[in-house]
Amino acid sequence: MTQPITEVVQLKLQPGAVIEELMSDFLRILQRQPGFQHLAWGRWEESLDNVQLLLNWDTIEAHRQFEASGADFAAVGEVLGPILAKPPAMHHVNFKPAIADIVSSAATV
Repeated sequence: MTQPITEVVQLKLQPGAVIEELMSDFLRILQRQPGFQHLAWGRWEESLDNVQLLLNWDTIEAHRQFEASGADFAAVGEVLGPILAKPPAMHHVNFKPAIADIVSSAATV
């Protein structure tokens, strides 16, 4: 099985913005997307106006298809756009399993 690709997104919120109430709408949009797996998110402890999103996708192509989806991708902007201080910063990471996980799975084969 291949490792999922993780989309790492940094959001800079307008001062005092409340994102918590919007995350259920955001998640509903994501859950409709083929290849979407999981969302984890939180505010930075060091700067509460910064939010980090970690989105797991089956492949980077699945994420690219969502970006090209038109209405659903635009809906994300409608949900989150009004509270953003600047455009999101985004990149993809192919995380590798921890060495202990690799050794453990090899031992069970």
